[in-house]
Amino acid sequence: MMGHELIPVIVVCAVAFGMVLALLGSVKPALAKRLGMDEARVGGLLAALNLALIPMLVVGGLLVDYFGARPVLIAGSLVTGLAVVTLAVGQTYRACLYAVVLTAAGAAWLNVGAVRLMPVAFFDGSPAASLNLGMIFFSLGALVAPALADLLIRRLDLRHTLGLVAVLCLIPAVVATITTGPAYPPPGAADLGGVLQHPTLWLTGLIFLLYVPLEGAVGTWAVGYLGELGYRERQAGWLLSGFWLTFMAGRLLMSLLQRSVFPDGWELWTILMLALAAGIILGNLAGTRGRANAAWGLLVLGALLGPIFPTLVGFLFDQEFARDERGTAYGAMFALGSAGSLFVMPLLGAFARRHSVREALRLPAFGGLILAGATLVVALLLL
Repeated sequence: MMGHELIPVIVVCAVAFGMVLALLGSVKPALAKRLGMDEARVGGLLAALNLALIPMLVVGGLLVDYFGARPVLIAGSLVTGLAVVTLAVGQTYRACLYAVVLTAAGAAWLNVGAVRLMPVAFFDGSPAASLNLGMIFFSLGALVAPALADLLIRRLDLRHTLGLVAVLCLIPAVVATITTGPAYPPPGAADLGGVLQHPTLWLTGLIFLLYVPLEGAVGTWAVGYLGELGYRERQAGWLLSGFWLTFMAGRLLMSLLQRSVFPDGWELWTILMLALAAGIILGNLAGTRGRANAAWGLLVLGALLGPIFPTLVGFLFDQEFARDERGTAYGAMFALGSAGSLFVMPLLGAFARRHSVREALRLPAFGGLILAGATLVVALLLL
C-alpha cells in the first residue's frame, strides 16, 4: 500500500540533510574568523563530519529497522538542531568538533530514515524509481544551503545565522510527529551480522566506492577546471550550479523511465551504461580546449552521474533483503563505500596538486570506465 502522506516527511528530512551537510563548508570562512585560526584547520571539521557519518549511518540503519523510521527521524531532527546550536555558541575548536560529531549523528539518522520511507511513499514495488525521485531533495538541500548561508551571514552574524538554521532543523521533527503513525512501515529486524553475510551488500558497496570519487572530483575540481579554460569565477560558479541542476534532472528523468519504460532487473545495466557514458564525457572534458564544449559536457555529466547512486540503492533493496532490513542494508552499504573512498580521494587530491585540473580529470575518466567494468562483473555474478 502506498503511503503518500509520508511525502512531506521525506521532503523536509531530505532537504534538511542536504542543507546541513553543505552548511559547514559554506560558513567555514566566518567560523575560522571567529575561532581565530586559518581555514585549513577549520577544514578539518569537514573531514571529521565525513568520518563520523560512516558509523552514524550504520547506527541509524539499525535504529530505523528496530524502532521504525518515525522515532529515528524525530530524534535525528532534534539532535541536528542541538548540534547546530552548539556550533553557533561554541568558542573553541573542541566545542565545534563535538558539534560536528552531533551533526553527523542527526544528519545520518535523517538520511537513512528518509531513504527507508521513499519506496513506501512514492512507487511501491519500484525502489529504484522511488529513490531517484526522493533523493532529488538531498541535492536540493545541498544546492540551496550555500546561497542561504551567504545571504544570512551578510545580513546577520554567524551566531544568529546558525541559530536560524537550528530552528529550520526542527521542522522535520514537527512534520514527522503530526504525520499519522499507521502511514509508517512497521519496525522489524535489525541484524547487522546477517546483513553483512550477503554478497550483494559487499558488491554494491564496491560499486559505491568507485562512484564516490567521480562525484567528489567533479564537485571539487569543476570551478578550477573552468577557470583554466578562461571562465571567470562567477561564471564557473553558475555552471557548477547548472551541473547540480542537471544532476537532479537526471534523477527525475530516470525515475520516470524506471517507472514506465525500463523492465524490472535493469538497475545494474542502467548503472553500467551511465558509468560508461560518464567516463567518456570526463575523458572529453580532460582533452577539450573549447569553452562551450566544456560547459555542455559538464551539464551532460551531471545528468549521467545523478541517477547512479539511487539506482544502486534501489537494486540493493530489490535483492535478498527483507523490507524490515532495508535501513541496516543501506547504512552498511553506504559505510562500506564511504570508508573505502576515504583512501581514494586523498590519492586523487595528491595527483591533482602536481598537475593541472584538466590533466587530473583523466583519473576520474578512467575511474568511470573502471566503474562500468566493475558493474558488468557484479551484474554477471548476481543476475
